[in-house]
Amino acid sequence: MKNSAAFRLVFLLFVLLFLFLMPKPCLAFQEHGAMEGLYIHQLAHICFFSSMLWLFFMIKRSSYWEKKWWKAIAIGALILAFWNVMTFIGHVLGPKNIYLCNKTPAEKRDITFWIWYFTKFDTIVCCLSMIFFFLGLRRLHRAIDQQGKQTGE
Repeated sequence: MKNSAAFRLVFLLFVLLFLFLMPKPCLAFQEHGAMEGLYIHQLAHICFFSSMLWLFFMIKRSSYWEKKWWKAIAIGALILAFWNVMTFIGHVLGPKNIYLCNKTPAEKRDITFWIWYFTKFDTIVCCLSMIFFFLGLRRLHRAIDQQGKQTGE
């Protein structure tokens, strides 16, 4: 019975149920202790933002824009550019608002707190861009396969 499919399914369901009932903090948003690391990290966000905008506009200005898969890749790059802006703002507002999160009642939190709170959802934006990249690359791969089959390779 150890190697049967039913046993593996029951074991997998048991493990998933255990993990579901014993959650741990996700800690997906990275905070920086020393300011030097934050400055370099922010500079990396600026460079990544610039490269994603460059990729988007290079695809948009070229003949690639006529193909659906390149449009999906370009939209993924544009969403990643937005993600960089979002996380940049979150890093700037983070040191002040982390303290306020635990110490200040909800009615006394200002607009900067809620902007910072919104930036905590940056993983959703990043996943959305990865979906567009995946869809574009999958379509590109299928088009290359189709072209290879037509030429007999």
